[in-house]
Amino acid sequence: MNNLLSVQDAACYLHISSSTLYRWVHCKKIEYVKIGSRVLFTKESLEIFIQNNTITPN
Repeated sequence: MNNLLSVQDAACYLHISSSTLYRWVHCKKIEYVKIGSRVLFTKESLEIFIQNNTITPN
């Protein structure tokens, strides 16, 4: 489980609040892993999310 990040760790990694991340999870805007009642994230899925949401200038 070392490669799984908690909501707090993932929010810190993305520089957003935990509540924003929970909202994204609820809206299925970001990929996550659900184990029991825990919501977890892989660093790989966070990197893909960042790449997919990066806007490059023309």
